[in-house]
Amino acid sequence: MDDMTHVAILLVKATPELPIVGAASGRAKVLGYDAQALRGMPLSLLCPLRQPDGRPSAATLDSVLAQLQQGGSLSLPWTFQTRAGEARPHELHLTLTERDGEPQVAVCMVDVSRMQFAEVLNRAKNELLEMVATGQPLTPVLNRLTALIESQFEGLYCSVLLLDLDGRHVHVGAGPRMPHDYMQALEGAEIGPTAGSCGTAMFDDRLVIVDDIATHPLWAAYKDLALPYGFKACWSAPIHAANQGVIGSFAMYYREVRRPSPEEISALNIASHLAGIAIDQARRDEERRRAALWLEEQVQARTQELLAAQDELVNSRKLAALGQLLAGIAHEMNTPLGNALLSVSALRAGSASFAERMATGAPLKRQELVDWVAQAQAGSELVEQNVDRALRLVNRFKQLTEGSGRAVRSRFDLREAVLQAWARVQTRLAVEHVQLACDLPEGFLLEGYSEVLQQVLEQLLENACLHAFRNRSSGQIRVSARRSGERLTLELSDNGAGMPAADLARAFEPFFTTTFGQGGSGLGLFVAHSLVSGMLGGSLELDSQPGQGTVARLELPIQGDTTLALAA
Repeated sequence: MDDMTHVAILLVKATPELPIVGAASGRAKVLGYDAQALRGMPLSLLCPLRQPDGRPSAATLDSVLAQLQQGGSLSLPWTFQTRAGEARPHELHLTLTERDGEPQVAVCMVDVSRMQFAEVLNRAKNELLEMVATGQPLTPVLNRLTALIESQFEGLYCSVLLLDLDGRHVHVGAGPRMPHDYMQALEGAEIGPTAGSCGTAMFDDRLVIVDDIATHPLWAAYKDLALPYGFKACWSAPIHAANQGVIGSFAMYYREVRRPSPEEISALNIASHLAGIAIDQARRDEERRRAALWLEEQVQARTQELLAAQDELVNSRKLAALGQLLAGIAHEMNTPLGNALLSVSALRAGSASFAERMATGAPLKRQELVDWVAQAQAGSELVEQNVDRALRLVNRFKQLTEGSGRAVRSRFDLREAVLQAWARVQTRLAVEHVQLACDLPEGFLLEGYSEVLQQVLEQLLENACLHAFRNRSSGQIRVSARRSGERLTLELSDNGAGMPAADLARAFEPFFTTTFGQGGSGLGLFVAHSLVSGMLGGSLELDSQPGQGTVARLELPIQGDTTLALAA
């Protein structure tokens, strides 16, 4: 077939049999015939009995001749048959001419089989590249590739072998139509200069054509493996990857002794090229997967190290925070307890002196008794005040440690909770000069930890009374709330003195107070912030400027097991 022309011109007589009177095809044969053999042959003998659409070829040529005699020229698709019996699609261009007074037809034959074959291979190439680009696994890609090539040639069997990373042994890549036992026998085989078609193609990095397996020296050691399955011819091309050399082979098998046609060589080259792309991509994906796995393992190991270090850091910070807290507790407790101890010591000393005078019978003046009673009363009051201050400090800490254990979820009215918190503040502090404006509507029902929320509100209200309106004759605290999605914003704003930026930045630190020595413990806002971020699952922020008052803003979720939620 390789000596056949793909464009030929025949001259035929314009008579019913259309006998051929001459051929122009250069040195190549026309459909397997040389020019001399074609002379006198009816054109219908170069055609199959019927065209692909079922029309009889001879009768159709008669019709074509009639149309040609009317129009002078005609073009149509036509199928011819080679001398070997192979049907070949053509484009047929007919022109009516005259020579020596005798009508003739110039027949231009254009063999389009190669163009059609190239289109099929191009579609197959696009399909395979799309499979590779979309990340399809290697085995389905190679199976599809072998199927596409096999579909173009009758009786063809294809296989793909993969070269191991050691560069010596092979593994089965694809061959769905190949006998299973035959392919398994090739698994792990070693390549070499006489290792059949595939092993030699990989070893020598060249195209290997074996037209007769039974007699070819390359198959001497392997023919007993292939012949029982009827394979008689095999040609193989090495598969390459970019900058990696040979990585496998693509083979074509036939159950007849034969050599490949140009179309088959073309298909073999294209198939090996596409297989190289697919295998190379699969190997790169595997390398990336292994690299990602290794990186993940390294990240996990590093994460464990960091977590361990973080735990140590957290523990050290906890110890540091605990030390700071204990130091603050000791400092705050020392003052009232020291004052109480001093008062008790003074009372004990006075009582001892008074008892000694009574024991000796020394006379006591009335004024001395009056002074002693006054001294004892003042000392007792001082002891009581300082012990009460110490107890209040302890109660602050109990709010942090026991609040969650005692808290019970309940349904409550938010306005009532604010008013109850304000009433408690009024009983403890002289705040007649401070007015509370509660803008909350009645019946604003919530479900949550009402006692915890009231503790927070007390701390905020008390803090405003003690700091915002100090040395002021009047003031106002306004309470308002709004809902945004699943969040509740509760604001307590005052028109007091406000806070400088330095104090605002440290407002939630434990034991930070601007009224040191005046009864302030520095724990009120610290406790409030801890309860809000802990039990209530929200946030507490302060917004203030000197001379413009302060806004305490609580952001509380209104859904969840540990948060406030709107009642149905």
